[in-house]
Formats: sequence, C-alpha cells, structure tokens
Amino acid sequence: MTDEKPELLFSDLPVGRSFRPLAFQVTQQLVDEFMDTVGDRNPLYSAAGTSIAPPGFAAIYARLSYLQDHTMPPGGVLAKQEFEFHNSIRVGETMYVTAKVIESRIDEKQRKRVTFFIEAKGQDNVLISEIRLYAIWPK
Repeated sequence: MTDEKPELLFSDLPVGRSFRPLAFQVTQQLVDEFMDTVGDRNPLYSAAGTSIAPPGFAAIYARLSYLQDHTMPPGGVLAKQEFEFHNSIRVGETMYVTAKVIESRIDEKQRKRVTFFIEAKGQDNVLISEIRLYAIWPK
C-alpha cells in the first residue's frame, strides 16, 4: 500500500466542491516562524501576556486546505490572492481552514481557471480570515 496522494486534477474541481476542514493547533513555534519569515515582530501580538498570531498567519494555510489529501500537478500558477482579516487567533487554539470551489472554467485562451473561497475559523467558530485564491490549473 502506498501513501502517495493523488494529483488534484481540473476535472476534480467543479463549482461547489468543498474540501474537509484542515484543523491544526496554533503553536508559539509556528507563530514565531511566521513572524521571522515576514519580518513582523509587532509587540501587539504579545501584549498583556497573551500571544496572538499576526493577521496573515491563517492565509498561509489556505492552499493546504484543498491539498491536504492531494498533490498539486506541476505547472500550475497562482494568479492572485485576496485576503480579508476579521479576527485574531490565540496561541494554543485550534484553527479550522475550509476551501470551496466558487469558479471553475476554461478561459478565452483555453487556460483552466479555478477560484477557491477559503475561510479560517477559530475553535469557537469565529471567523479569522477569508481568502480568495485564483489559480491557473495545469491539467
């Protein structure tokens, strides 16, 4: 038996397809690594003894939400991302990231276009962020 994940093909991405929630624990190590990578060490994130993740933290898990059970075929292009940040999430909480296909079409140049709507919510179901991810699909 193999542990390889199947490729996520364009034909697997009809409008309305939803993916199972990606759940993960927000740890201080993950938050620190994110802040080091983006160069954002705002003291607000650890004010009053409570550590919270910066607003963009949830967005890095957007792509994983639809690829947790699949691999991305080679040759795809991330065309654009749009983010809306609503609330913060604290270190120690569990975040849930879900993705849904809201557009799947072949454009005038015969490129396969897919748009995902992705929500990140905290364990209390409070909306953390919304992401629209626009991709040109390879297969």
